[in-house]
Amino acid sequence: MTAAPQDPAPLTATEREELLRRSWMATDGLWYYQTAQAGGIDGANEANIQVVREFGRQEMRRLMRSLGIERVESVEQYRTLFSTAVDLYLGSLFEAEESVEGDVHTMNVTVCFAYKGVKKVGIEKLYHCGPGERLTGWLQAMEMPTALEPAVGLCQMAHTGSCSYRLKVMPKSGG
Repeated sequence: MTAAPQDPAPLTATEREELLRRSWMATDGLWYYQTAQAGGIDGANEANIQVVREFGRQEMRRLMRSLGIERVESVEQYRTLFSTAVDLYLGSLFEAEESVEGDVHTMNVTVCFAYKGVKKVGIEKLYHCGPGERLTGWLQAMEMPTALEPAVGLCQMAHTGSCSYRLKVMPKSGG
């Protein structure tokens, strides 16, 4: 006699969020891969730069509206908004050791979903950093300087074995 199948346990809120993030990133990766297959890696990189940057701008604007933030007016407010966005949009797909000293935000990336994906398909040395462009979009939505050091370009992890960015945080004053 076979036991009747049991109903699966419901997903926790955290499990649901992770599933949604992973599904979205899989869609993003498949879009990029198909674009590269059809039009070459340079065309895929150029399209990805534009799409991911605009996507980042839009998702940050939605987050700011949801939190009732019209403009970022302090380093602390920037820090809270950035942390909230990383937690909400990326979860465990992205990890970085971060510090904010004065008005300089430093990120040393330790886990990057994009690097893992492009490495799997063997294009990591040709891939222009999508997450860096997404961050650029976030900064544009916050009306923050977008001059990251180093500038966003080819995947740092693929070329140097590590990935880090520095940003001078300069919120606009109210008025």
